[in-house]
Amino acid sequence: MPEQEGSFSNVAVTDVLFLCTGNYFRSRFSEALLRHLCLGNPELTVRSAGLQVDPASGNVGPMAKEALEALRERGIELDPGIQPMPRQVEERDLEQADLIIAVDAAAHRPMVRSGFPAWENRIRFWGVKDLGEEAAGDPIVQLEQQVKQLHDERSR
Repeated sequence: MPEQEGSFSNVAVTDVLFLCTGNYFRSRFSEALLRHLCLGNPELTVRSAGLQVDPASGNVGPMAKEALEALRERGIELDPGIQPMPRQVEERDLEQADLIIAVDAAAHRPMVRSGFPAWENRIRFWGVKDLGEEAAGDPIVQLEQQVKQLHDERSR
């Protein structure tokens, strides 16, 4: 079971921030899926950012083709031409968010400790590995389950 902390339903959440390493695959997929599930809720803002965005990483374009494909398979069409490029998280992003989710506790907790130590206990950590680290299962399926569970918590 993925590691989780915090709760979506015990506070009035109006701003959700997803974090991953490069803001290219997991956080972007999660952001788009939750935004789609919460259509018709104009008071909810869903955003994403990366903890170690590296322009030299080899990521091409604003979002991983695997994420775009998985969203398309779920009936969610995004125009990659108007999607923002991956961006590095900043302190103000954390300050604005009511709920912050880092998608991989093992990889992201050390990054949070290093860059934003005061925020570690205010972040919910999941356990979803990146593409190529799929020994624990398909990251798309895991993210979809987690995001839907998050949406269900919010709907209660």
